[in-house]
Amino acid sequence: MTVSSSDFQPPRISLTVTPEVLERFCLLTGDGFRIRVRLGDSLRDTLCRQWGIDSGYLDGRIQTVLLDGQVVDDPDAAWLTPGATLALSAAMPGIAGAMLRKQSPYAPMRSRLSYARRGSEPGGPAEGEVVVKLFNLVQRELGPLFLHQGIRISGRALQRLLAGRWEAFRPGILAAEIGAEAVEPRALLDNKWENQEVVLAVRRATA
Repeated sequence: MTVSSSDFQPPRISLTVTPEVLERFCLLTGDGFRIRVRLGDSLRDTLCRQWGIDSGYLDGRIQTVLLDGQVVDDPDAAWLTPGATLALSAAMPGIAGAMLRKQSPYAPMRSRLSYARRGSEPGGPAEGEVVVKLFNLVQRELGPLFLHQGIRISGRALQRLLAGRWEAFRPGILAAEIGAEAVEPRALLDNKWENQEVVLAVRRATA
């Protein structure tokens, strides 16, 4: 992903969409998005208390947790640092998937890839940005949660997704805002987002 100064405030795009279109926007979470977090909490506390993910979902559905490319077996014994990349996935097939699962019996075979504590735990809470990537079923199930909060992504990725699927997207975009200004959905295509980041917030329309 493009990395820019944390002082820069990218344009905010707010959409209200149908459930079908919301699921399509979840595809953006696989490439990675940036989100601000309070640092200093355990990974479990970040996922469950800050982001609202059910602890049972973390233990049962999320079978692979990668922190900066290392497998996290115990979310209570890991924490995020500024700029860290966190990848979450449901069970993946094959021997590779089995090796990357939390508490896998194959864990000794991937010792170099396993997360290990480095020094003491962080001090008092502070804020920072981290990159999150969601895969397979987790992408579909947790994508709406993060999109509702608003995620910071590459404008190029948004432009590519909209341009490639516009006929499918357009009927399901019920309302659109850029900044605080209401716009026609077509304005999402007319604006050139390629060379900047955007904050994208997508909400499911209520009945």
